[in-house]
Amino acid sequence: MSYTVTKYPQGTFSWADFFSTDIVASKKFLIDLFGWTSEDMPTTPGMPDYTMFSLEGKYVAGGSPAFDPELPSFWSSYISVENVDEIVEKAEKLGAKITMPAMDVLESGRMATIQDPTGAHVSLWQPKKHIGAGIVNKAGAMSWNEFYTKNLAAAKKFYTDLFGWTYEEDKENNYTTILNNGRMNGGMMEITDEMMGMPPSWVVYFTVKDMETSVSKVKELGGQVHMQRDIAVGKIAMIADPAGASFMLIEMSMPPTEWEN
Repeated sequence: MSYTVTKYPQGTFSWADFFSTDIVASKKFLIDLFGWTSEDMPTTPGMPDYTMFSLEGKYVAGGSPAFDPELPSFWSSYISVENVDEIVEKAEKLGAKITMPAMDVLESGRMATIQDPTGAHVSLWQPKKHIGAGIVNKAGAMSWNEFYTKNLAAAKKFYTDLFGWTYEEDKENNYTTILNNGRMNGGMMEITDEMMGMPPSWVVYFTVKDMETSVSKVKELGGQVHMQRDIAVGKIAMIADPAGASFMLIEMSMPPTEWEN
């Protein structure tokens, strides 16, 4: 079975990274939890290193010290695009705010961050030498990206107009599956009264082999478990590292989906 990726079609989630108020604690937590290895990469002069995490010799995620000490630690999701400048211009015309203008990331690629009309931030990635995650779906790798919004209809229209996404609706479970060129590419949920206080956001999922073992390990390593429950396709948990950066774990009740390049 193959979970390696050599290219992401435009409109596909391809990368996730975090900004941490305690990068040392976050790195140790993730390495111990997932069995990742790490490499600190130099960036522009005067800026902190960027950490690349690997699984089985392939990049799976990244991390950096928080650029603003007033902000909490957080994860960002990245969508692969062919021309980031064109997508940024299009997004702005569709009502998005540009919170980080398009910029080159050395020879790795070109990126920007937008805030969609419903208030959620997401990053765009135009690959050069770095395509994004080189391995997905299997244990220890990114497997899903999920959107929470207070205006699902507006969000769906925005992302359809921007990327051409289509959707499958599960009205019984109040869940929308995103399709990019017919391939599942994440999900969407409307923020309910029970989720009060949750801001509009994109959340990244990483696969684990055994949820109970992983949740116990999260607690042993100084992380927090905010939520844990069974779903139709397995088990999920929302956790946070010791610096407070939240993300999701998922244990699939079926074999992980292979990647087809």
